[in-house]
Amino acid sequence: MIRNAMALLSLGLVVFATGCVTRQITRFEDNQKSPVTALEVNKTENYFVFVKKTHQFYLCQDTGNKLVCKLSCDGNNDVVCPAAGANAYTGATTNVR
Repeated sequence: MIRNAMALLSLGLVVFATGCVTRQITRFEDNQKSPVTALEVNKTENYFVFVKKTHQFYLCQDTGNKLVCKLSCDGNNDVVCPAAGANAYTGATTNVR
């Protein structure tokens, strides 16, 4: 009986702890003066019982054949997050440089 309970508990832990992570690039901006690219990403973590969404910003260095990206902001430190806005005349704008 204890063996069956432990097997059921282990199966429950695996089901609730496993998930899938997807990232969708919503906007990217190349810097004309230096080999830097800014990425705006929506990260979605899907688990069995909940979904967690995070709005992230990355700064990437262009090394020729690939981009090396570093997380610069993920909403936990909104003081340094880029500000974005949109209106009917200019479209989407951001203060990323």
